[in-house]
Amino acid sequence: MSPLPTSVNTLCLYGKFLSRSFKSVASIQNYISGVKTLHLLLGVEFPTEDWFSIKLLFRGLSRQNHHMPRRALPITPQILFQMYEFLDMSNPSDVTIWCCFLFAFFLMVRKSNLVPTSAKNFDPHKQLCRNNVIVFSDYLLVRMEWSKTIQFGNRKLELPLVKIKESPLCPYNAYNRMCTLIPADGDKPAFLIPQSKGYKTLCYSFFQKRLRDILEMCGLNSSKFSSHSFRRGGATWAFHSKVPSELIQFHGDWRSDAYKVYLEFDLQDKLSISRAMADEILN
Repeated sequence: MSPLPTSVNTLCLYGKFLSRSFKSVASIQNYISGVKTLHLLLGVEFPTEDWFSIKLLFRGLSRQNHHMPRRALPITPQILFQMYEFLDMSNPSDVTIWCCFLFAFFLMVRKSNLVPTSAKNFDPHKQLCRNNVIVFSDYLLVRMEWSKTIQFGNRKLELPLVKIKESPLCPYNAYNRMCTLIPADGDKPAFLIPQSKGYKTLCYSFFQKRLRDILEMCGLNSSKFSSHSFRRGGATWAFHSKVPSELIQFHGDWRSDAYKVYLEFDLQDKLSISRAMADEILN
């Protein structure tokens, strides 16, 4: 007996079975979409005549399995200042990790554009190389030809990083300091750390470990943060800095307005809404 084509009843049972392991209905929807894709690839008709039953299943599971996505907390400029205090700017390894942190924050870039999962997985078309960062007199221009939303070289992303005078959070100075301590050819990874003989590529595991270690030194719970915290923190800081939403979306390379879920609003932001409404009543 062939398992395909399946039936709506089987799909509902499958969805219920998945709900034993997944709290997120979105994850269950992805698995059922995978079944649909399998049908299409094999040229088998997928049952759509009673899709209403599937929708009812998803609605029921949403009511049954309450789920709030766990998002990493944003890294703010205040946290960056704290982190800086625990780094040695004469240590090439610390200089590199600090530069990478600042790039992650100010570029709102995904980790896949900064560091590979391992040295052998470094891809000069995906991760930054030294020649992807052009140094001008008062800013850096960072060029990326690949990202999660740029898969086929259909466009390039060019983002500037300006000088922040007399601030340890200046990405311009951090990059130049790193290049002075760790010189490298243009086709080499942008972020290198010293080893017993020469230098090696900064990989995600080391990036994540140093991030957690430094956050713990700051007295913060590192389990609530991740590399994504820089992206979320950068977007939130840009929003607080009155940057137009369409520029935040462009700068962070978001295909849609999904970046809005990254924004973190504090009590003062929320109070400003209530005060604005109250002031309008009094006028």
